[in-house]
Amino acid sequence: MDFEFETGNLAFYPRPETELLVEKAVELLSKKCARNIPCQIMDIGTGCGDIAISLTKYIPSSRMVATDISGTALRIAGKNASKYGVENRIEFIKSNLFNGIERTHFCDFFDLIISNPPYVSLEDIASLSAETKEDPYIALYGGRDGLDFYRRIIGASHMFLKENGILLMEMGYNQSEDIKAMLDKSGIFQAIEIYKDYSGINRIIKALKWKSL
Repeated sequence: MDFEFETGNLAFYPRPETELLVEKAVELLSKKCARNIPCQIMDIGTGCGDIAISLTKYIPSSRMVATDISGTALRIAGKNASKYGVENRIEFIKSNLFNGIERTHFCDFFDLIISNPPYVSLEDIASLSAETKEDPYIALYGGRDGLDFYRRIIGASHMFLKENGILLMEMGYNQSEDIKAMLDKSGIFQAIEIYKDYSGINRIIKALKWKSL
C-alpha cells in the first residue's frame, strides 16, 4: 500500500495478506466515514503499526486506538507512525487484547475492530519457514489449535462495538470454518462473510454486531 514499516525483527513482519485486510476495511468503512464523519477504529495486536497507520492514512476522518501486549512493538509502531506523520492520530496502548481498556475512555463505541492476531497452531509452528521464524514467537503462536485469540476477541468485542459495528480479522489457511462457527454460536454477530487471499485461501472474516446487550 505504498508504505514501508520498520520491524527490527522485534515485531511481526507485514505480509501481503494483511494488505488485503486493510483494503477490505477501507471498503467497508467508505460509507460510514463519508462526509468527514469520524470513524472510531480499534486495532488489536498492532505490532509494527502497519494496519493502524495504513487505515489512518487512507481514512482521514478516523480516530484510531492501537493495542499490543509488547512495549517493544509499541515503540516501533510509534516510530513508524511518526515517519508518516500520524503519531497524533493514533493512541497506542499497552494491553493484552481488551484487558485494561475502558470503553468510556474513548467516549463512544467502535465502528470497526480489526486484528491480525497470532494464529499459528502448535502442530504448524515447527513447519514454519526460516524467514517466518525470525518473527517474535509471541506474534505467531495462537495456542494449541491456533484459535485462542479468536475466542477471546469474539467473546469480548461486542462490548466495544457499536450496533452494526464491524469485526474484521485475518486468519490461518484452515481456520475459517471454526472461526465462523464461533461467530455463529455467539448469537451476537450477523452478516458473516469470508474473503479469499491471492492464493484462493479463506483469509479474512467479517461480521457485524447486530444488537446491544
